[in-house]
Amino acid sequence: GIVLTKLDGTAKGGGALSAAAEVGAPIVFIGTGEHINDFEPFDPQRFISRLLGMGDIQALLEKAEESAKGKDAEKLAQRLLSGKFTLRDMYEQMDMLSGMGPLQKISELLPGNFPGKMKNVDMEETQRRLQRFRYIMDSMTDEELDNPEIIKSSRIRRIAKGAGVEHKDVKELLKYYRMTKGMMKGFSGNRKLRKNLMKQLKFT
Repeated sequence: GIVLTKLDGTAKGGGALSAAAEVGAPIVFIGTGEHINDFEPFDPQRFISRLLGMGDIQALLEKAEESAKGKDAEKLAQRLLSGKFTLRDMYEQMDMLSGMGPLQKISELLPGNFPGKMKNVDMEETQRRLQRFRYIMDSMTDEELDNPEIIKSSRIRRIAKGAGVEHKDVKELLKYYRMTKGMMKGFSGNRKLRKNLMKQLKFT
């Protein structure tokens, strides 16, 4: 069998498939990155879907499931959809996202016309920004993580010093948190969405 590597982009995908078909050898694994855990079993249907810009939602769900193992994803989802969203919840959310791999690779699994998949987004910068947010939250006390509303000027100065960042970075995190919390409140009133998400998160 054949193992195809360096398929983190799909430009060479069609040529690789043609060459494999020409010699009549089955493709067993494909590599989508530089690390050993970037190898995955070859699935023709899912590969062609990615090649055509249709994404691979199944692979995305598998990565989410793998990242959620050992974590109470269902409990976190219940909190998110109830509107009771704290910085601690956001940290856990980011932790799960980080466990799914680099944002660029996650983005490649989304359909090309997916609303949130914007070609102009700098994924590397977004990755660094999220990592900076996690450093900032690591400098917070349990009380601050559970009650973000108490974080005022003096606490912002202390948190920024502990995380080795500027005051504006802490303020940016708090702004992002408030925006995310507002979105979660909007979702909390949607019973159908809530039911579907909870069903999806009952991983086996």
